[in-house]
Amino acid sequence: MPCPDCGTPSAPGAHFCHLCGRRLEAFTDGLTAGDRRVVSALFADLVGYTRLVAELDLEEVRARVDKALSLLSQAVVRFGGSVEKFAGDAVLAVFGAPLSHDDDALRSCLCALEMQAALARSQVGHDRPLQLRVGIATGEVVAAPREMAGTRSLALTGDPMTTAARLQQMAEPNEILMDDATASAAGPHIGVEHLGERLLRGQSRVVTVLRLGSERRIVSHPFRRVAPLIGRDDEKARLTGLLRRTAQTRRGGAVLLRGEPGIGKSRLLCEMEDEARAAGFAWMWLDNTPHGMDTPYRAVRNMVDWLAEEQGMAAGVVARQLLFGANAAPGSDPESARLMLGAVAVLARDSDVRLLAEEGWEPATADLADPAELKAGFKLATEMWVSTMVAEQPRCIVFDDFHWMDPSSRELMDHVVCAAADLPLVVLAGSRPPVTPAWIDLPHVESIDLAGLDEGATEELGGAVAGAALESESARWLYQRTAGNALFVGEIMRTLQETGWLEQVGKRFRIDRGAARRGVPLSLRALLGARIDALPPAPRGVLEVAAVVGMTFSEPLLSALCGGAQEDNLRQLSEAGIIAPADEAGAGPDGWRFRHQLFLDAAYGRLLAGRRRQLHANLADELETMEPRVDAAELARHRVAAGDPERALPLLEQAAREAAAVGAVAEAEAFMRTAAELRGETGPIVP
Repeated sequence: MPCPDCGTPSAPGAHFCHLCGRRLEAFTDGLTAGDRRVVSALFADLVGYTRLVAELDLEEVRARVDKALSLLSQAVVRFGGSVEKFAGDAVLAVFGAPLSHDDDALRSCLCALEMQAALARSQVGHDRPLQLRVGIATGEVVAAPREMAGTRSLALTGDPMTTAARLQQMAEPNEILMDDATASAAGPHIGVEHLGERLLRGQSRVVTVLRLGSERRIVSHPFRRVAPLIGRDDEKARLTGLLRRTAQTRRGGAVLLRGEPGIGKSRLLCEMEDEARAAGFAWMWLDNTPHGMDTPYRAVRNMVDWLAEEQGMAAGVVARQLLFGANAAPGSDPESARLMLGAVAVLARDSDVRLLAEEGWEPATADLADPAELKAGFKLATEMWVSTMVAEQPRCIVFDDFHWMDPSSRELMDHVVCAAADLPLVVLAGSRPPVTPAWIDLPHVESIDLAGLDEGATEELGGAVAGAALESESARWLYQRTAGNALFVGEIMRTLQETGWLEQVGKRFRIDRGAARRGVPLSLRALLGARIDALPPAPRGVLEVAAVVGMTFSEPLLSALCGGAQEDNLRQLSEAGIIAPADEAGAGPDGWRFRHQLFLDAAYGRLLAGRRRQLHANLADELETMEPRVDAAELARHRVAAGDPERALPLLEQAAREAAAVGAVAEAEAFMRTAAELRGETGPIVP
């Protein structure tokens, strides 16, 4: 397969890229049998290549094109994508295979913007500049390693690959077009312009086309206005109490909100803006993203940018005034000023921030070479910055998705949290486990662990998203499927609305009984797929087997199916928040369950048909040997899923007789209907 870093094709059997040294085998460890996954495909084509060939020497053309393609590839690598192939003067990149991220659609958009900017910078001074057309599409593909003619590659089959190419062909020079699935997944982080519905060449379905404009800085949770905050009264009261105490005493504190993805951390933090402003606080929201973790001082720069926008000044001017201006906190002696200047110069260098003379900075500001001085300079600058920032008005700072904060900023933000003890400053941070900052044990810091909404709150949230209350059976189904995860509830309800699977019965909504068969919404499959891809290959394989068994399963059964003890793999799955010890009656000490039905559906839905049939067959063989014997209905289900009608039919007939004997007529009819379908029979079912 091509090296994910540099795109160089690998030799058969190679474990490392012969050009850049990148280890290769890790990228296909989890794809030996292939799987189904959601990806964002990006197709970028250079405009002007044909004219260059006609007007310039071919060696010069090759050099310019190679340099341009190298810049495009570097952008792909920077945002965590992989170059699938080069085609003349074009490049096809994929985000989501072989490794998924929470935000692959957004990464593809930011990559396209970086491609444009990098190419434009490289063409300065050329009288025949190259330009770029880009198409991006998001959807499901089958991903599997392919080895043919002595070469290895990761083959991707699916609509996004074709759609991205067609959108690229439709685009004008320097234009980025995308489908609505990409725009929806990237969400409010990007600015787009709707261009209407188009029938793309060679396709039968209409695609909604959008033009990408620019990246947007998020200042609060995007779904704040979609539905009210539900089921978090106690947690909100604790945060509000901290704000009010700080306003009275001028001594602040910090709160760490912990919880799994989608549980509602960002939504609760966003709700505090009105409370903070009502208590007289200035507000600051610092979002962190997985693709920004490698950018030094990204969060610090966002803080400077926020203040600059708040005060209507350039970032350099704001920084200068806060640290060294007339309104700066007192006590800055010449030595402290030297240390702070050096630290700011290093920060500016590492984050590509320019310190301009017209903003008051000395052009020859020296860097600090001594690590101890640099650390001291950063600490002094941070303390000065914070104390000046809250001198006239208390402030509430939110670290959204703290687990994704870049390491260089995190060290400085630790000083901010420490300073909150003696200043009118409140810091609110949301983080996924197991990330726990060092400051969690400080006396002025408290933590709140968010669990899923209870059944009543889940029903209320589902009704709020739908626009009317849910009938009771539908509410129970929603809770069982989501375990009260607010993001899951919202996305499922929106998907049901869009697909027409919500039926209004009187003043309430009913979820269609067939909705469960629709699987996981595309918007959640990328999130859940990233959680699964983050697992090592061994527990990922155990997860696939568990998904075939069902919502609950036992360690002995998995050990028998997987060929060895699975205690360590189950522990890793539990630590990842995907499974939990079963608490159902009769589950036994070795029983486990999926934390959400959606995790089961996502893991099962990734299996290719052949592997899924084989796993069901293996499971049925194992169940037939167990004592006490498994009932006929359970065995029949697995034999049907294994594609084994010969062994499934007698089991279905037995299950139908047993159901009819206890008066379960509907179940008996269902078994008989399945048996008739396997025989190829049509017509009414007679019990």
